[in-house]
Amino acid sequence: MWEFPGGKIEPPETPEECLQRELREELDIDAVVGEFFLSSTYVYHHAAIELLVYRAAIIAGEPCLHDHTELRWVPVEDLPSYEFPAADLPIIRRLVEERRGPAPAGA
Repeated sequence: MWEFPGGKIEPPETPEECLQRELREELDIDAVVGEFFLSSTYVYHHAAIELLVYRAAIIAGEPCLHDHTELRWVPVEDLPSYEFPAADLPIIRRLVEERRGPAPAGA
């Protein structure tokens, strides 16, 4: 399955600091973490997972894989064709909706 980069918050990190650390560890990049995008909670049989999603931009480095076997940059509208964990699906839906823009009046 595909997944977005990130990981578990370690005390005393903020979510933003966690994302910066995870991007360095997973992809060897430095990023500036921007605005909060959304929260997605999903209850799996083994645990409940809450994903906190932020916009981010690479400020240094080129993505290099350490923990994964493949990396892809794909257009937002292509994301639904990839297999993601259930907790990630609300993120994909919101990204696609945002890309499409507001629904026409009366739709």
